[in-house]
Amino acid sequence: MYPVLSSNSFAPSQKKGVICITAVALAILGASPALAQVPQSVHQSCMICHGQTGENTIYPIVPRLNGQQEQYLSWQLNQFKKHTRSDQNAQIYMWPVAQSLDKQEIQSVAKYYAAQSPMHSASAPRSGEAAGKQIFLQGVASQGIPACMACHAVNATGRGIFPRLAGQRYGYIVQQLTYLHDGNRVNPIMQPVAKKLTNRQMQDVAAYLSGLDRDQ
Repeated sequence: MYPVLSSNSFAPSQKKGVICITAVALAILGASPALAQVPQSVHQSCMICHGQTGENTIYPIVPRLNGQQEQYLSWQLNQFKKHTRSDQNAQIYMWPVAQSLDKQEIQSVAKYYAAQSPMHSASAPRSGEAAGKQIFLQGVASQGIPACMACHAVNATGRGIFPRLAGQRYGYIVQQLTYLHDGNRVNPIMQPVAKKLTNRQMQDVAAYLSGLDRDQ
């Protein structure tokens, strides 16, 4: 424990210095989003896996959250809380976390991560990016696969409940497409599409999306 010091603890000649230091400290705290604006739930739970800004670089199957669509984040947290998103990783990691969040906290977390600088890829180019780009922008008519950009936007930035995919982790995208393909993750929009993708096509799409907005 440190002693609590008031201005009366100092001689008159020292008080001006104490006041100035205090003012500077308060200014720094007020100007620092990292200290002043991070929701408590992010400090207590989210940042362990996702990092404070959502740009976690440790776990390959943990998604980046920075710059993600706010509505999508809120929707997913509610699905975790209600156990309606039930893929394996959701059950193991996200169900316990989301269960403790109330409506206001969910909105606060979603708004905070959505406001962070958009995700960028630091990975080197992967094979299959060209093929993945074609699938994303044009679809595969012979397999009945629509263009992904119809929902996720031409630059894969997402909109509303459709997530941003540009710069997302390669391993996470492949994993989630596999969950959707196999029926382990329920989504009435994505399941019929993922069902038609081959393993190679999933990897190609992931290669393209994870390489978007690559750091220069």
